[in-house]
Amino acid sequence: MDWGDAARHVYVGELVSGRFVESDSSAGTVMLASGDSISKIRIYGLVVSDDLVVDDGTGSVLVRSFDKSFAVQIGSPVLVIGRPRVYNGDWYVVAEVVKIIDSKWMEWARKSNPPKIQAAASTSTTGPLDVVRALDAGDGADYNEVVTKLGAGGEETIIHMLAMGEVFEIRPGRLKILE
Repeated sequence: MDWGDAARHVYVGELVSGRFVESDSSAGTVMLASGDSISKIRIYGLVVSDDLVVDDGTGSVLVRSFDKSFAVQIGSPVLVIGRPRVYNGDWYVVAEVVKIIDSKWMEWARKSNPPKIQAAASTSTTGPLDVVRALDAGDGADYNEVVTKLGAGGEETIIHMLAMGEVFEIRPGRLKILE
């Protein structure tokens, strides 16, 4: 089916498991694992960070806008319409619309288009979150041990995860995953 420029409902987990293809003729498209090609997406999810990170149950993605600001609070159910992008391996959505919705719309979206994949955490086996999880014996993972295990760029990765709200420091030098 030709969707043209219509925003298609996708789950974050499906999006980030796809492949971003840059094109001269368009702003870029994403090739999903199912073989579908999309350039404009619709995501239903909850705001989980002040930086406008949206989680839909299969993963989370940063939502950006370079000309608008969206006034939403953490925990608000939202509809995001925009174009997916990748920068330095990190996925984000350039939003055209971010609208606070009733949570029943999220239930409707999940029933009308059930996710085809499991939660994004199960797709990666050697990611930085897995390193933190493996080193955490209940009182948090030691910051220096995590940096050592991650290798080159480990400190930048931790700073990014802290900024995105994926991990937090339960006390100085001890990292815990936000679950």
